Amino acid sequence: MAMAIVLVTYPMMAPTRGATIQGIHSISVLVSKNRREKNPMVDGSSSISNTGAMNSRRHFVRSKETLGEKDMILTLEGPFPKVFPGQFAMLSSVEHWPVQLPRPLSYFDVEPGNAGWARFLIKVIGPGTRALASAEIGAEVCVTGPLGRGFDLWKDSEPVCIAGGVGLAPFLLLARERKAAGMPPLKILFGGANQAALVGQQAFPQGAVDWELSTDDGSEGFEGNVLELYRSLLSQGQVSANSPVLCCGPDPMMAAVARFCADQGTPCSVSLETMMACGYGVCNGCSVPVRGEGRFAGKTYARTCVDGPVFDAGELLWP
Repeated sequence: MAMAIVLVTYPMMAPTRGATIQGIHSISVLVSKNRREKNPMVDGSSSISNTGAMNSRRHFVRSKETLGEKDMILTLEGPFPKVFPGQFAMLSSVEHWPVQLPRPLSYFDVEPGNAGWARFLIKVIGPGTRALASAEIGAEVCVTGPLGRGFDLWKDSEPVCIAGGVGLAPFLLLARERKAAGMPPLKILFGGANQAALVGQQAFPQGAVDWELSTDDGSEGFEGNVLELYRSLLSQGQVSANSPVLCCGPDPMMAAVARFCADQGTPCSVSLETMMACGYGVCNGCSVPVRGEGRFAGKTYARTCVDGPVFDAGELLWP
């Protein structure tokens, strides 16, 4: 029997300054409640979430910092809630809303509270990010977040972070929290095509990171890609194969890192950079194939927005 499914949508109003979209908040609270009943805050060792703090509101643009030709840091005025490293938000320029869908962006840095702020590291590559980049000081940006599952702090380990380009974004909060907890500097292997592609380092607290840099053309640090840098450091004994790897960057890079870690038995978590429309599990537009084991037993797909963006690399089916 054939069925015709008709989807009826209604126009939404962008939230006013300081107001929240209650429907979105209700969905997030339900998702969070279900998670807490199954697992108290942490589901596995690789990620952590506080989706119940999510809301959607307008924020004023406080400042913009251009980094090279296509990258920038956008700073928005508070209030902002507590955010875990690796969580993200959906951002849209109020001026262009709702013509353009919001864009998912990792929180780069956050000062929680009413007088706080949030920073986002943005690569300007399309109409959505161009709209955000063109927002003037004092303009309004709609932010829905915090969303998703972030990285665990790995308090009993010394993780190795592997970042490519703006994939550096999730690691600033991680470095800051580990430093505040008195843990050793975070090891970050940061790679890009050239020196100009290595953006965002200046925002990290002094002494919070032990940097290793790589560029494809050798203009900065190790000559080669960031996985080749990691393999070189392993062979020299400068990092241990037992140290968990936390990875974020272009999909091909993460796939290569995930396969290498699997071959040598190294725990690996990845933060996916998946396009999505809603950010909180309704549209299913960010589905990714999974192995159907562990927390995804019997499933073929997971939603990046609510099941991630941080996954154990072994949970995913890589292309």
